[in-house]
Amino acid sequence: MNRKTLLLVTFLVEGGLFLMGLLLTGGWNAKLWSEFNISWVSTVYALLLCLPMLVMLFFAVRSKWAPLSYLKNELHEKITPIFAQCKFLDLVVIALLAGLGEELFFRGWLQRALENRFGIWVGILIASAIFGFGHYLSTTYAVYAGLTGLYLGMIYQVSGNLFIVITIHALYDFIALMYLVGRDRKTELHEGVI
Repeated sequence: MNRKTLLLVTFLVEGGLFLMGLLLTGGWNAKLWSEFNISWVSTVYALLLCLPMLVMLFFAVRSKWAPLSYLKNELHEKITPIFAQCKFLDLVVIALLAGLGEELFFRGWLQRALENRFGIWVGILIASAIFGFGHYLSTTYAVYAGLTGLYLGMIYQVSGNLFIVITIHALYDFIALMYLVGRDRKTELHEGVI
């Protein structure tokens, strides 16, 4: 997929999730706005809570354990080629849109709706499973995404702050994409492909 197509698809999909999330939560009403607690403290929490996800990614791409090696190969073969032509600013925009759109839809609306119907833990589990399935490129990647959704869902449940999970998601996506795309470019440079 070329860069312009990727950016267009990102705007349509992630922007669509954002708009659907706004509509399904009732728009920018006072209750939704109260879940955006933007502060220095919230930002610091988000930065700290992003670290375990980054450590897991770093561990996954370096591990010799078969399931994680399989995930590493899938990231290399299926994920990084999608973003290979992206520039720095492209990755910033993609990560921000993913954080905003996916978290407003999956945590802000879906998780809350499921919690109201089935209870907190069942709601978080179902929303996380749907989040994982929504990222299906392979079973391994969907499980990884589902576990990420579970982590974000629990943080949202405890904090009640969409800003924190949006920031964690966007920051993680940005750093992960920079790392994975940069690592592949470096490998290609060493192998003389570029």
